[in-house]
Amino acid sequence: MNEKNINLCNRLLYYLIAPCLLLYFVMIDMGKITPSFTMLLIFGMGIVVSVAIPMIYKKKNTEYKFNISSKYANIMAMLVIFELSYNFYK
Repeated sequence: MNEKNINLCNRLLYYLIAPCLLLYFVMIDMGKITPSFTMLLIFGMGIVVSVAIPMIYKKKNTEYKFNISSKYANIMAMLVIFELSYNFYK
């Protein structure tokens, strides 16, 4: 594995899997779709693979660092807090 593939894996996790999972939970709360164990299993496997590959790479190359935009991180954090608070008061 080279750094280009690891960066792609991290981008998939942060910019595709995480927002899709959040959208999945929002759609369940809105009543548009019903929860499915299969879908959660698919997201879970995607997250495990997307986290495990960079962790293994980082063990071998300690100087590797992946940075995400702090603005994106703050927006995602606010959306997750909104989703959790909605479920709490629902």
